[in-house]
Amino acid sequence: VRTLLEAHERLQTIQGTVARLVLEEGGRRVVGIETLEGRRFAARSVVITTGTFLRGRIHIGTETALAGGRAGESSTTHLAEQLERAGLEVARFKTGTPPRIDGRTVDASRLVAQPSELGESGYRWSHFWERGAGGPPQQQHSPGAAFDRHQIAAGIAPPSLPQLDCLITYLDAPGKSIIHENIARSAMYGGAISAQGPRYCPSVEDKIVRFPDAERHQLFLEPEGLDTTEMYVNGLSTSLPPAVQVEVLRSIEGLAQVQMTRAGYAIEYDYYPPTQLDATLQSRAVAGLYFAGQVNGTTGYEEAAGQGYIAGLNASRAARGDTPVILGRETSFIGVLVDDLVTRGVDEPYRLFTSRSEFRLTVRQDNAIARLSRVAREAGLYDAREDAIVSRRLAMEADALRLADETSVQPATVAELLANVSSPPLAHAVRIAELAKRQDVSLQSLLEAAGLGGRIDDEAIITAELELKYAGYFARERSQADKLRKMGAFPLPAGLPYGEMRSLSVEARQKLSRLQPQSLAQASRVPGINPTDLQNLVMEVEKRRRG
Repeated sequence: VRTLLEAHERLQTIQGTVARLVLEEGGRRVVGIETLEGRRFAARSVVITTGTFLRGRIHIGTETALAGGRAGESSTTHLAEQLERAGLEVARFKTGTPPRIDGRTVDASRLVAQPSELGESGYRWSHFWERGAGGPPQQQHSPGAAFDRHQIAAGIAPPSLPQLDCLITYLDAPGKSIIHENIARSAMYGGAISAQGPRYCPSVEDKIVRFPDAERHQLFLEPEGLDTTEMYVNGLSTSLPPAVQVEVLRSIEGLAQVQMTRAGYAIEYDYYPPTQLDATLQSRAVAGLYFAGQVNGTTGYEEAAGQGYIAGLNASRAARGDTPVILGRETSFIGVLVDDLVTRGVDEPYRLFTSRSEFRLTVRQDNAIARLSRVAREAGLYDAREDAIVSRRLAMEADALRLADETSVQPATVAELLANVSSPPLAHAVRIAELAKRQDVSLQSLLEAAGLGGRIDDEAIITAELELKYAGYFARERSQADKLRKMGAFPLPAGLPYGEMRSLSVEARQKLSRLQPQSLAQASRVPGINPTDLQNLVMEVEKRRRG
């Protein structure tokens, strides 16, 4: 990653600890940063992505507590204190991490291996661009040599790295008993920590307390990298004393002789309730200041990456005077994530699930290019080669749907195909678009039977097939998305005096005054705002527009 970043001619990276923000206009606008060693950098926008480092405090057992944002790295207090003085609301969350172990001391022969999903397919996150949406890259880059983004742009694939297996084991009765006997020595259950932790990533102590009847708990031993023998014991997050952690580890199948290289720990840290941000992830209190990641009360790498993208993109566009990019709930899961944070806030570390999206049928991984390429193009994110790849992919999807709609197949042509999937035979010629709606009848096989195979990329056919099979469901969901867009197109001016709008309920006035939504759609998702409040809000805004 560092190699790719340093290949950008216009990107400069500097290492240092930020001591404070440089503020103007009575602390209402950020104009730069200053590091601990006194270096100053002017900036039109600043993005804070401090994770667990703001006043982070590590706990191991009930007797060991030390300042730190991560094991071996100090926490940051100067910036945290300045942000609090600037009037930002601050709260505390906690999270935890499991112990690390030496993989050479694991008896893998007693455990079940879990191979990588990437091993056989060779799938990579960037494979769409490398393949050019129509075939393999022109050549494979030789392993071990320097590699940069210009080679990606030329269609040369980075080297594939070896894939290492994870190992599956279980925390059984002996280990559960050890934890139960020592629960009062855990920082989380011994009174050392009071902050709320992540519901969907519980500590092993939480598992023992909440699920006392569970026979065992699954664990994954994950290799930390190709250049180390260290393994991460996923599922055993804990803040028990180190000696107890070793005892628990050695009670587990395959770990009787294990050596613990790093103890697990819990960490408390500052976060800033995200309802203080607008939909670009910019602070309402300090112009030009953006927040992303765990500092917004989220948990999980993907959640942090999505926020970092939105905050970084909008910070750069604001610095250049460009319009912001706001992804609606109907366009993406990142749009759902950001909208949930800034509209509803968090009362525990937030994790994004497909169930949080009301548009999860039409917001799918296979149609991401169709959904978001317009946004990328408007933001100028594609080079000429990438733009051509996107155009080719979208054209293929359109061609697949067109061929399916224009081509009919005779009963004899598809008789064997239908019999193989126990689907009734045809009585007369039928369009492929209609036949593809049948269960277990694939669009790919129908196109091949009609002599049209090999003309369209496999991934484009998958998208076209889904659009045909579930057209009715998609139409209903897209109708709802259109209604949401129309509500989103009704802007709510900044600084509206909601407290004076007597036609709104008291709850609506209080919440809208605090959150200052930017559109009617955003206001509609504020908890406690009912349809009558929304109708009256429209009338109040129109009345003020007429003056």
